[in-house]
Amino acid sequence: MAFNKENYLREMKSMVDKAMERLNSEKPDFVIYTISIWTDPNAAASAINFDSKQNSEQLVQQSNEFDKEEYEELLLEGDLEGAELFKPETWMQRNCNPADFELPDFEETKHPDIPVNWEYEKGGRCWSQLRPALTEIGNYAFNKIQEMRIEPDFELAINSKKDWYDKVWKIR
Repeated sequence: MAFNKENYLREMKSMVDKAMERLNSEKPDFVIYTISIWTDPNAAASAINFDSKQNSEQLVQQSNEFDKEEYEELLLEGDLEGAELFKPETWMQRNCNPADFELPDFEETKHPDIPVNWEYEKGGRCWSQLRPALTEIGNYAFNKIQEMRIEPDFELAINSKKDWYDKVWKIR
């Protein structure tokens, strides 16, 4: 079964539209700090996730406190190589894990035209088709989000073969 870009784009746009309508009706006071849109080609599914600034800052603080403790402990033990992994320059600035967003998997969609285990069976080559389509959805969502309540330092990201939070759009 070949990837049908038109069907994928229709399914994804519908998911984005439904998510924004639901967010407006169910959580009218929610101010969006981060949006993550991902497609899992092995599961033949996609989701859109929303995070608030408060949730992100809380998770960043917890993560950075842990990293600080690890860094200091490893330095005291003389493990400079291990400490390097936790040095302050590597500390998190924003929650970029969609699973930890305040509203993870807020809206989801299945892709009946995408074969299950597509990425696995194609050795990752599916991304040459999926990446441009997902980027198109990122552009679509970024334009639509201008109508929503967003933080001044808002970001929208899509996933890639490398990461769940990869290509980023920002308000300038």
